[in-house]
Amino acid sequence: MKILFIIKDVEYIDPMGIMLLSALAKRQGHSTAISVLAKRDLRDKVREFRPDVAAFSAKTGEHKYYIAANEVVKSIGKDIFTVIGGPHATFFPEMIERFPFDALCAGEGDDAWPELLNAIENKGSIDGIPNVVTKANFVKGTPPVCRPRRAQLDDLPFLDRGLFYETTRLGRFPMRSFMASRGCPYKCAYCFNHKYNTFYKGNGTLGARMSVERALAELKDLKRRWPTQFIKFYDDIFVMKDGEWLDEFSERYPREIGLPFHCLMRANLLTEPILLKLKKAGLASLSMSIESGSDRVRNEVLKRNMTKETMLEAFGLCARHGVPTFSNTIFAAPGSSLSEDIESLDLNLKCKVTFGEFPLFFPYPETELANYAIAQGAFDGNFDKLHMSYQSTSPLTCFTEKEKLLQRNLSLLSTVCLWAPWTRNVVVNGLIKLPFTRAYFIAYYLVKAFLIKEKIYPMRFSLADTARGVYESFVLERFKHTEEVFSKEELGKT
Repeated sequence: MKILFIIKDVEYIDPMGIMLLSALAKRQGHSTAISVLAKRDLRDKVREFRPDVAAFSAKTGEHKYYIAANEVVKSIGKDIFTVIGGPHATFFPEMIERFPFDALCAGEGDDAWPELLNAIENKGSIDGIPNVVTKANFVKGTPPVCRPRRAQLDDLPFLDRGLFYETTRLGRFPMRSFMASRGCPYKCAYCFNHKYNTFYKGNGTLGARMSVERALAELKDLKRRWPTQFIKFYDDIFVMKDGEWLDEFSERYPREIGLPFHCLMRANLLTEPILLKLKKAGLASLSMSIESGSDRVRNEVLKRNMTKETMLEAFGLCARHGVPTFSNTIFAAPGSSLSEDIESLDLNLKCKVTFGEFPLFFPYPETELANYAIAQGAFDGNFDKLHMSYQSTSPLTCFTEKEKLLQRNLSLLSTVCLWAPWTRNVVVNGLIKLPFTRAYFIAYYLVKAFLIKEKIYPMRFSLADTARGVYESFVLERFKHTEEVFSKEELGKT
């Protein structure tokens, strides 16, 4: 069969979920292609490729684009089988009743996807496939029937990177994303993982990890086939503990791959022996989230269960060993104040964070903090109206328009403060009160572009690639920080 994956846009992070689904489909002899909605040629792509199956993977905020895109696909070919998966579909399986998708995949799709394709190809029933929700088997208020979470990752095929590298800007961008593991056992109130773990409670392991041998085999293939300067490990937590896996990785990775890399950690898990082994392997920079400088917000609201001292110690370790750091911090959490957001900036400065993002809180479906915001009357529960990026204006009603302007300006200028700490008092006491958000965005973008390229993901580019990359990344960042305009033209409805 011919399978068309439809994606809103392509940034600089590999769409690893789609790459895996494509690899699984090709393993069965099917052919695959992609349509990028931002190119505004969906109708032309569907007519040209003539897919048997059209597939979407939706996060909240993006889902509205895929609902509209599905209507376009169905208007061209009623017999095209359409299926949607991803976090939004997992927590809103009632989508299958509201919209004309033929199937919905809840939870992991690694094993459900090949089974679904076999049933479609052979014109068999799909109603009894675990993880697959249809109009026939959907029961409102009853969780979908799912198979256990995968405990084994080594038997999965290598990601089909060519699907994107041969047709989009990702092919010329030399940083490659990779995940050696899945899952996170922590219960942060704003995060998808906690609810996902609840969704699978009693039905499999909390996490799974590739063997070092399997991870390195795919990285070798990646390095051989595609020009690569840098690896970004996108595991929720790259290393949970010091042990045999890290020992083997730190010995073999520099010898067999030899590329600098970035990974994500939690401050309470980072020790000096772990950091030294990562650095020996080729660690170039490290992400650790701070989330809030206020003990109340961080631990009572966000459920991080971490002290300031723990974070100061972990970031201090990185500073002593010359490892640049990247931190995420949430502003405008429900029930928080601007003074607590400023306290968060100050903790970043004390931790000497190299580069940081300060997104505004967005309520994602079924997370504990989203439910809290709804219960407090700060959000009406209409996830369809959310911007696909959490870097625009706060969607919460508990803040005034003036407070939202202050939050947004502080979010942009806090990144500037990390680069130039001497600007802190000027920013906090004056600049955030002025209606110069567009100018602040330019400042934020320039500082981000510099720090990311020089400190966090150090890579070399030609002059032409630099110019093109600056333009493309600026357009992407501008969209994330502006009010979203939903245009039918983006779907090729011209």
